[in-house]
Amino acid sequence: MVNVADRLKDAREKIYSLDFDAHWYRRAFHAFGASFLLYYILPDVDWINILKLWIPPLIVVFVIILEVFRLTGKISSNHFFGLRMYEKKRIGSYVFFAVAILILLRFFPQQIAIPCILCATLGDPIIGEIRRRFSQKYVYLLGFLVCMYFFIITWFKSDVLLIILVSIVGGFGAIIGETKKFWWLDDDFMIQMIPAILLLIIWISIPYLGLSYPGEIIYPSIMPW
Repeated sequence: MVNVADRLKDAREKIYSLDFDAHWYRRAFHAFGASFLLYYILPDVDWINILKLWIPPLIVVFVIILEVFRLTGKISSNHFFGLRMYEKKRIGSYVFFAVAILILLRFFPQQIAIPCILCATLGDPIIGEIRRRFSQKYVYLLGFLVCMYFFIITWFKSDVLLIILVSIVGGFGAIIGETKKFWWLDDDFMIQMIPAILLLIIWISIPYLGLSYPGEIIYPSIMPW
């Protein structure tokens, strides 16, 4: 007969394996979010512009409906692989993630939306891995540098002063959004929206600073195929 110790060992190994799979599933889910930047590559023709207008909000509405069904018990949370324990009784991070991306794509300039989305899709997983491997004091510094990089590569055609200002403010805003935890508002939302709002203030102020706006870095195709 299998003794109790062996059974506990087997159960522990299964739990660790499941946690490992869920961990990397969440990382992959975040990284996949960067594919939404294809939104800017779609051809600039009438019928595709109509799809760009309606498909993103419809996707978010669908996600919200599923979340309502999950929270009301009509769909079991067991069908949502990768949920953290604290998300069982509250809105899942993926809803905040999707809503923030929709807001950025629809209401913010490309030069603001792109680096903020990259902070959530690539920066957040990197910061998470830094947190797992190093002490907390390194999380803020390395995470700040990672997020700064996304703003630098997006605004690289701008005036040097503007690049410095945007990268510091954007990186700082992203780190604040990622590290400040609220039960009712997920960091997947704040890591995108806090730097976006700060950069929008800078964006509005650019003419008054005597500087020029940066050019777009992703251009839509002129062909519908």
